[in-house]
Amino acid sequence: MSEDPDREAPDPRQRFNQDYAEGVVDVQERGGAEVPNYLENNLVKFIQVLRHLGIRVSSAEALEGLQAVELVDIMNRYEVKTALRATLVKDLDEIPIFDRAFDLFFVPEEKKTERIEVRTHKKAARAQQLKQAEDDLKFQGDKLTLSEEQRATYARLGDTQKQKLKDFLAQSSGGHKVDKSFQPMIENIVRGHLERWRRQMEAEFTVDDEDLTGDEELDEIIEQILAGTGEENDPILSEDMRNIPDKDIPKVTLIIKRLTRRLATRISRRYRMARKRQRVDLRRTIRSSIRYGGAPFALKYKSRRVQKPKILLICDVSGSMARYASFILQFIYGLSSVVRGIESFIFSENLERVTPYFETKRPFEETMAEVINHSVVWGKGTDLVTSLQTFRRQYKQLLSSDTILIIVSDTKTLAANEAAGILATMRRRVRDVIWLNTLPHNEWGGLGSVEAFRRNSEMFECYTLAHLERIMRRQMARRMTG
Repeated sequence: MSEDPDREAPDPRQRFNQDYAEGVVDVQERGGAEVPNYLENNLVKFIQVLRHLGIRVSSAEALEGLQAVELVDIMNRYEVKTALRATLVKDLDEIPIFDRAFDLFFVPEEKKTERIEVRTHKKAARAQQLKQAEDDLKFQGDKLTLSEEQRATYARLGDTQKQKLKDFLAQSSGGHKVDKSFQPMIENIVRGHLERWRRQMEAEFTVDDEDLTGDEELDEIIEQILAGTGEENDPILSEDMRNIPDKDIPKVTLIIKRLTRRLATRISRRYRMARKRQRVDLRRTIRSSIRYGGAPFALKYKSRRVQKPKILLICDVSGSMARYASFILQFIYGLSSVVRGIESFIFSENLERVTPYFETKRPFEETMAEVINHSVVWGKGTDLVTSLQTFRRQYKQLLSSDTILIIVSDTKTLAANEAAGILATMRRRVRDVIWLNTLPHNEWGGLGSVEAFRRNSEMFECYTLAHLERIMRRQMARRMTG
């Protein structure tokens, strides 16, 4: 059927507003008298989503957002979105995240229900996959002791890889003179294979439970944004940092800024949760119970004091390491808003303290340019012994029980065993030592320096932005609030 040429084309904004209006009506009808102040309640939920996505929104800004919405036509989606964006978003790079969250949050009820049903189905399918992994991975009829992450890795394998693992278990179970005592050894072999496969797939982004709220409706939105449309799917995350071309540096800088903001938000949230944890104070409870004849009618509580740790960063800037160091320095300094007293040093032939450069609050690119121009060690050979000796002689007061020492290096240095001995003495004075090794894990086996330094540090493979983000998210966040 031909269209009337004089008929006007539909206005996209009309459809835009109609979807929004349907969402408003649906929620208003669902809430009725049971959920007063529809606007306030939904704005609170929306801000909760933004905070979990790394956009910081204060209470004052939330009130400003509500006041701004009251001044526009609430049935006009474009006006409401513009009002909230103007009051809740502070940085330009937050706008795409805000826009995506708004478009997913303010939709008709049937769309929300449909998305939640899809998410519920995926969760059920995952649970079934984990159960299937338990059933498949057995030794002589007994289930292997594997973590949920290891079982999830198995679930993601292809059919060929799964069959190889099942064949290995079947052959091992029926081996000559093989009994139950062999199970721990078999489990270690299976864990090793799963860990290797996990590392091969680790560029794929997953949403941790800590990113979520516990509310199915809100979590569905957060998961879509974090795992479906964000920068986490960018191939540049799995690129060796040493090979990232100069033309992509601005893009990488933006990605690092977003990732660190999200991590800073998580750490800040964990600090607040940790402060709320309380336990019974037995001494005060007993003392106050004397008036009741010893019956503990009034329990007294005490809160665990949360001590924010300090970060001490020592980065190798020798010829093969300089490119990695610039990215990692930028990532660590993105946490400065929630981690006190970050101290940074660079080393090659000797050690230099670069903390004062980063206290100027200038753009990171300008700061790094000044560091490189003034450094006398940037790009030289690696001598960790001399560098650590300099640190102990001039800066040992920075080592304390609440310090997390992060060393960034490929471990290739003169006199590695002597340097490892100095590190051992430093290890006794700090909370943790984390070593970010820019060599691929499959190259560690042939290096004695790796084994020397692993004795006094927890070492992680870290040559891509995906590695760096995952280490900070899973390891540093736990240590900084644990």
